[in-house]
Amino acid sequence: MQDIFEIIKSRRSIRKYKKDAPPEDLIKRCIEAALYAPSARNSQPWYFIIVKDKEKIMEISKAQPFTKFLEGAPYVFIALADEKKSNHWLEDMGCALMCLLLEAHSLGLGACWGAIYNPESQEREDHIRKVIPIPENIRIIACIGIGYPDEIPHPKKVKTLEEVIIKII
Repeated sequence: MQDIFEIIKSRRSIRKYKKDAPPEDLIKRCIEAALYAPSARNSQPWYFIIVKDKEKIMEISKAQPFTKFLEGAPYVFIALADEKKSNHWLEDMGCALMCLLLEAHSLGLGACWGAIYNPESQEREDHIRKVIPIPENIRIIACIGIGYPDEIPHPKKVKTLEEVIIKII
């Protein structure tokens, strides 16, 4: 069994994927991990769409310049939130997506999220809605590419504890 701290430390954003698609049970397990994330008042405002249709993935990848990498992913998750279910739906989704990304890494998969939600504009969300019908009351938070990694990113440079701990009181 892998140590959770090692999984956290070694996880990277993977933007290049092998052609072979992982089995659907592994893909669903990543979403299942997201279901165990904390949420305000246990509101669980999350929903997911799993996209494996290549034409739809190509269109989704055009949502913004930093989602172009999605075009090579065998699967794309569209992460959705019902903003009426929680007054902290955005924070709730951040927790859920981190659980999803960590589970993907623990299973030997690579994943990376591309932001769709933008508090200043609905343009990206509108783009996704043109590809896949999603009700207006559901917010589109991110699109996550997932598959077997076809790259090995460099180790992540992080700040030291001394740099981030302001005080111990």
